[in-house]
Formats: sequence, structure tokens, C-alpha cells
Amino acid sequence: MTQVVVALCLFFATYDAAQIQKRYNDVPSALSSNGQFTVFIDLLTKSGLLALVNNSPRFTLFAPTDAAFARIPADTLAAIKNDPARLADVIGSHVVLESSSLVDSTKQDLILKTYNKHSIRINDYYMMHTVTANGVNVTIRNIPVGHGFVNGIDGVIVAPSATTAQIIFSRADLSIISSLIVNGSLVNFLTADPDITSFLPNNDAFRGVSPNFLAYLQSHPEDFNETVQYHFVKSATLFSIGLLPSRTYSSANGYSDRLMVLEDDAGAVTINSAKIVQKDIIAKDGVIHIINKVLIPPSVLIHIADRGIVVG
Repeated sequence: MTQVVVALCLFFATYDAAQIQKRYNDVPSALSSNGQFTVFIDLLTKSGLLALVNNSPRFTLFAPTDAAFARIPADTLAAIKNDPARLADVIGSHVVLESSSLVDSTKQDLILKTYNKHSIRINDYYMMHTVTANGVNVTIRNIPVGHGFVNGIDGVIVAPSATTAQIIFSRADLSIISSLIVNGSLVNFLTADPDITSFLPNNDAFRGVSPNFLAYLQSHPEDFNETVQYHFVKSATLFSIGLLPSRTYSSANGYSDRLMVLEDDAGAVTINSAKIVQKDIIAKDGVIHIINKVLIPPSVLIHIADRGIVVG
């Protein structure tokens, strides 16, 4: 008898909360009960994807709130509604068929494939009590609906269209860092990681660095690579919503030198002393943030100080 009681206790202790929520018969009923998702219900129906969801043996949906759609310019939203192909692509980036996946804190860099062959990256930032889908906050998790789950999100998901390397090499304002990556034979380093975070100085950032420092790096390959790799965090996708002020992260350089997140009174986020000027550029293999200063690891700072070289 005791063993039965213990088994039952373990069962209910581990029983997923999603299984004991009210299970709705269909997606419109589930979302209508909340009242925040009228636009998504309309677009899901108009795109023809609601019928596909109903016929799929399993599904996972990410539903932006009405407030999220309200942040899209009215003429842009109207253009999306009136273009069937574009509508299917935008809404399709929120629809996962043939799979019902719980969104919870056990998932880190989980990739879900959407109806239109894009990807949704799930990340848990436990210290922020936040789970994201492509960097968008998941505000309502795992509403059970028939044979799947619906999640409420507070933004419209942007699907990644290129890898980190492709984005870096395609942007004119990143031509200097891209040339350094090539010159340092670091392309493979960049492409080998499926979950990489990049803090990339734009060209203006490099213009603030002294020619003597750049010349030093060119003549010292080890310090060169340490400096370039100091701008990356490996095996972790850090969207801005998950960057906790005062927390440090190990960089990808050989010494795993730490990068510290700071926030000023105006809410501007910096990495060490470099301000993030463009955040959350989503890639197929991670996320990119553009910064306004070049980051220099402590070991390299010591080496150039010994030589009397000024950074900038």
C-alpha cells in the first residue's frame, strides 16, 4: 500500500502542468477566451493555416497579441493582409505542424521547424524568468488545445533568413570585422557553432582605434585571434531580453575572458564599455548585436600596455 501511495505522489509531482489545464477543443476557442488575440485569429483563418492546424495530428502555435500587431504600421499590416503569399509566410512563421512541443525551462536553443520551413529558436533565461521564441517573450505558455499547444507572445516573430557569417559578410558597416575574421582564418570558428552570440563592432568603432594597436594585432596572430574571438559567446544564444545587467558571460577566446552586461540610467545596454546600437539581429545559428566600440581582452590590454601602445 505504501508503495502505491509513493508512486501516486511521484506521478502527481511530475505530472506536467499543461496536462491539468483546461483543454480547449480548437484554437479560436482557446485564444478567444483570453481576448488578446483577435488579430491573430483573423489572420490565421484568412491565411488558410487554421485548416491545416486542425488537420495536423500535432501542432504548436505562437500567437502574437493584438498589442504586438498594433506596433506594426497600419499600411504594412494592410499590405500583408492583402497579399496571400506574404500573409501565409508571416503567419506560417508562427505555426509548427506535426509536432506538439511544450515550451518550458527545460528547453534551451531548441529549434522548431515552422510550416514555411523557417525556424523558431526557444531559449530559457531562468534568471529573468523568461522564455523566448526567436527573442520574443512567451507570455502565456502551453495552452492545451485538442491535439496541440498554443503559446501567447508579445511580439511578431521574425524568421531568420541567413547564418551569422552570411549576415556579417553581407553588411557594409561590418566590412572591417569581416575582413579580420577572414584574415585570422576564423571563418570555420564562426560557422561551427549552431548557437552563437556575436557582439560585433561596426566600422565606426574601428575608426576609433589607433593604427598602432591594429598594427600590433596584425603582427601578433595569437593576440589578434584572442581579440576577434572576444566578441563572441559560444553555445548560447543571448537575445537582449536575456541579458541580465551585472551578469558576466564567458567569451569564445582562448582564455574564456568574461564579458559584462551593464545598463545605464536611460536603459542603454553595454557590453563592457561598448554600447549596443542595434540588437537582436536573428540568424539561423544565433543572434547578432552591433556595438560601438572594439572589445579588447584583458591579456591583450596588458601586452599592449607593456609596449606603450594606446588603444584609441
